[in-house]
Amino acid sequence: MLGLIKLFVPFFALVLLGWLAARRRVLPLEGIPAMNSFVLYFGLSAMVFRLAASGALMQDGLLGLLLAYGVGGAIVTTLALLWATRAGLVRRDGGLMALVTAFPNTGFLGLPLLTGLLGPQAAGPVAATLVIDVLVLSSLCLAWAHSQDGGGDAAEDSRSAWLAAKTSLMGALGNPLLWSMAAGMAFAWLDWHLPGPADETVRLLSLSATPAALFTLGAMLARAQMAPARAHAHVRPVAVWVPVLMKLALHPLLVCGVGWGLGQVGAPLTPVGLLTITLAAALPSASNVSMLAEREGADTALVARIILWTTAAALISVTLWAHGLGVHVGAGG
Repeated sequence: MLGLIKLFVPFFALVLLGWLAARRRVLPLEGIPAMNSFVLYFGLSAMVFRLAASGALMQDGLLGLLLAYGVGGAIVTTLALLWATRAGLVRRDGGLMALVTAFPNTGFLGLPLLTGLLGPQAAGPVAATLVIDVLVLSSLCLAWAHSQDGGGDAAEDSRSAWLAAKTSLMGALGNPLLWSMAAGMAFAWLDWHLPGPADETVRLLSLSATPAALFTLGAMLARAQMAPARAHAHVRPVAVWVPVLMKLALHPLLVCGVGWGLGQVGAPLTPVGLLTITLAAALPSASNVSMLAEREGADTALVARIILWTTAAALISVTLWAHGLGVHVGAGG
């Protein structure tokens, strides 16, 4: 286990450095969106493209992994919505809280962390989780967030929810990681290769992805922590330990259990693939949900607290999951 902690510490140290830089205003808060754009459109997109072009996504059993991860995520989302209702949250706040509970930080943390731990073969299963989170769960949670809490017109409620889901889906289709993934898979399928200078440019961009993404993640966490406290000081406090436990403990447990069950009935899931999506589910909550909550007018403070606490606890929780699942340093070759 000590070897795993030593492997994970540099990743979380970069997150901490970004957090400190933003808190101390060494990195101006106004500059964070520019860093986020660089990471999303250039660094991570280049990394995903190279991984996909290498054939890492052409793996057996990906459909089974999609099903296992999707079912696990749907159960977590449903439980989070039920908890939000019992906690007295309006649907707008509950929908975003459920999304942050079920949406792991796959792009900024998961891709570099899991490919570093398990090797390039982890890229395919990790990419599968992005498809579910970005295209399916985000749309469903936003549809819930835009539905009425009761007493409204049912037809209007349905139209509002459908419009929100459609808008979310169309926005998700513009995600550069999905397009980079598709382009890389096309290159692998057609056995195409970039010319030397272009390939070297993409390689250099991909090398920047890990440190830039983790540093930016920390800065985004600091910004989310600072801004919402003023904007939502009037909001009744809600204990976040329930969604934090759902994210870090229940989510991976459900994904692993559903995957094991599918394997028992003959679904072609590989052990490495199931291991990868389980660890992906164990990742902390995605930081970009706080920006989405702000745009939707939801309780940004609640969402930011869940992101912050899941990220702070993830060094220990992910290490425990990796150790419990039998992962050893250097397992990825």
